[in-house]
Amino acid sequence: MGPPGVATVPLATTYTEWHGYHYDAAHSGYNPSIPAAGALSRAWAARLDGAVQASPLVAKGVVIAATENNTMYGLSPSTGRVVWSRHLATAVTSGLPCGNINPLGITGTPVYDSYTNRVFAVTTTPNGSSIKHTLVGLDPTTGKQTFARNIDIPGQDPLVENQRGALALSKGRVLVAYGGHAGDCGSYHGYLVSVTVTNGTGFAYYRAGTGTEAGMWQPSGTSVDASGYAYNVTGNGSQTSGSWDGGNAVNKFDPVTMRRLSSFAPSDWASGNANDADLGSAGAALVGGYIWTQGKTSTGYVLRQSNLGGVGGSVSSANGACATQFGGPAVHSTSVYAPCTNGVRHLVNGTDGVVHAGWRAPSNVTGSPVVGGQRVWALDPGGGTLYALNEQTGAVAASISVGTAVRFATPALTGRLVLVPTQTGITAISGA
Repeated sequence: MGPPGVATVPLATTYTEWHGYHYDAAHSGYNPSIPAAGALSRAWAARLDGAVQASPLVAKGVVIAATENNTMYGLSPSTGRVVWSRHLATAVTSGLPCGNINPLGITGTPVYDSYTNRVFAVTTTPNGSSIKHTLVGLDPTTGKQTFARNIDIPGQDPLVENQRGALALSKGRVLVAYGGHAGDCGSYHGYLVSVTVTNGTGFAYYRAGTGTEAGMWQPSGTSVDASGYAYNVTGNGSQTSGSWDGGNAVNKFDPVTMRRLSSFAPSDWASGNANDADLGSAGAALVGGYIWTQGKTSTGYVLRQSNLGGVGGSVSSANGACATQFGGPAVHSTSVYAPCTNGVRHLVNGTDGVVHAGWRAPSNVTGSPVVGGQRVWALDPGGGTLYALNEQTGAVAASISVGTAVRFATPALTGRLVLVPTQTGITAISGA
């Protein structure tokens, strides 16, 4: 694969590429190629065969969308016309011990690898009395399938594992994160799996925690720094006393061996485990040499990327700047735009590692934001409205109806378009 940054394909000069969740390897959500935003209007809406939980991609000048019906689409960015579609497998509609997605097909955001010219996605399909997760690779311009590999963990029951986190790429590997289904049923574990992009060999994985749970379920998946190191956040583990069990943590990995290089957990990890008040509801935001992380409590933490600090080893913490954080934050320079449950919040991470709270969006604007064209773009998912916020002040510059979206929906930016995943397909807004 190429470098971790995203390159623009020469043949797609009008529509900049968007190769994975929040644009780049770091999942920053900031696209520097977007022109200054103007008035908003609906460019097109593509009705697909299922709900779209995953972020759209743009690869080789084609909009890529994945549905919960296990269908991948290639759409024209100028019209929304279906260029190709491929129904990969039957989706899961019954038999799960718990969960809140039905049908369950492709949930985690796919990723495009320019080295193999493949869009990678994970399908979830029935498999007797259980389920199966398959990593597939497609040509983005034709939809031809060129890769398939079972990606379940040996010895682990796939039925209680759910693949919600966005896929990532590093050092010639695809990284796939697992967590449980909504409801925390069964003896599930958080896993981060790594296989080669060429032929799927070199299967390696990390299991989070010494007990059960500790799922890697946040939709933003795994963030990758400029050196190729991978960062993932885990949910609460099952242990509520004694020695730290490895849950409720931020972990740094070697993406080839899946060896954990360092970790951080709050000093009150045990009560977090006991009360489902963990870090795992949002991804790790890479800000310079630091990380911003916050989950299901009002306390966020700043960590050093070089060494995450161990239990209680944060550089600093901030309480109350953001109520709780669910989804994927965006980063532009030293600014973090956090998907807070009381409205997207602007946070500035200083060179001293101390976070300073800035503006806050209206309380209904809670979707995972992206940044481009001097705007922060975020959804009121239940209200079906896209908001364009002034990046400096947070003032609402414009808003437009796009259709009801899932809680964790996040847009993609290409050219002058904002691509929004909805319960029925993709809506493209012009004016970015």
